[in-house]
Amino acid sequence: MFGVDQRAVLRGPGYVILNIIRVLNIISLVLIVIASWVMLVKTVMTSSFFFFDGASHVITSTIAAFLIITELPFFKSYFARTWPKFGIESGFVFLALSMIALGFNILGNLNKPATSQENLGMPFWRIVIASGILTAIMGFLNLLATYIFSDSEAGISARQVRSHGASIDKMAEGGKTFSLSSGSTRRPHSPVLPSYNPPPTEERRKSVFGFKLPIRMSQISRPVPTQPDQFEKFNSRSSPVMPHVERPPTALHPMHNTGRNETTPAYPASSRYSTVSNMTRF
Repeated sequence: MFGVDQRAVLRGPGYVILNIIRVLNIISLVLIVIASWVMLVKTVMTSSFFFFDGASHVITSTIAAFLIITELPFFKSYFARTWPKFGIESGFVFLALSMIALGFNILGNLNKPATSQENLGMPFWRIVIASGILTAIMGFLNLLATYIFSDSEAGISARQVRSHGASIDKMAEGGKTFSLSSGSTRRPHSPVLPSYNPPPTEERRKSVFGFKLPIRMSQISRPVPTQPDQFEKFNSRSSPVMPHVERPPTALHPMHNTGRNETTPAYPASSRYSTVSNMTRF
């Protein structure tokens, strides 16, 4: 229905039109709150079983008050983070459906005896019926405004047009998209994955609390021998009985050489192992 250029032209007038619709939304929702409390009072006065009717009126007024807060220029980051359907990057679809439901609910209560024209009186009955009709009409009008002023190809919602108008095009120049939920600019998604460079080893060894631990500051090294001569006795081949006589090499012991060739016959077990002569084995 509308081309890209036509939607860009509509952003200037859309800024004015959408803000007028915002004022009408707030007025209709305020009337919903007033009508709900009027019906609550009349229900308590005329009905003997009023608890559930009264609870429904309280819930209706609470929802209308919440929608009024979403239409005010406050708590934008909160709604964008917690209630994204009411955030600046969304349209008015959820708001419109909520207003239509509230309007039909108010009009449906006029069929009850407690909230009829006779019990409410003509002034209050007019407030109730006017709030229901106006809220339902504004709901359909918000749906139409979302379709006309939003631009899905450019990633621009009707709420953004209502907040910035034609200046939203300047924010999108240079390949950047303005994030109105956080109030900062964000770059479009890149198909190339970012590279990761691990920090140096010295930085990884630092404490996460911003200071070095004492064990790192002490620079503890390996044990340093102060008396190297004390280990020489383990390398000495001197006999402990006769220090001037050196022990022969272990490889020349007869146990390692006997029985390997014809010149070195195998000795009996009694000659290879020492035995006790005055004691038997068993």
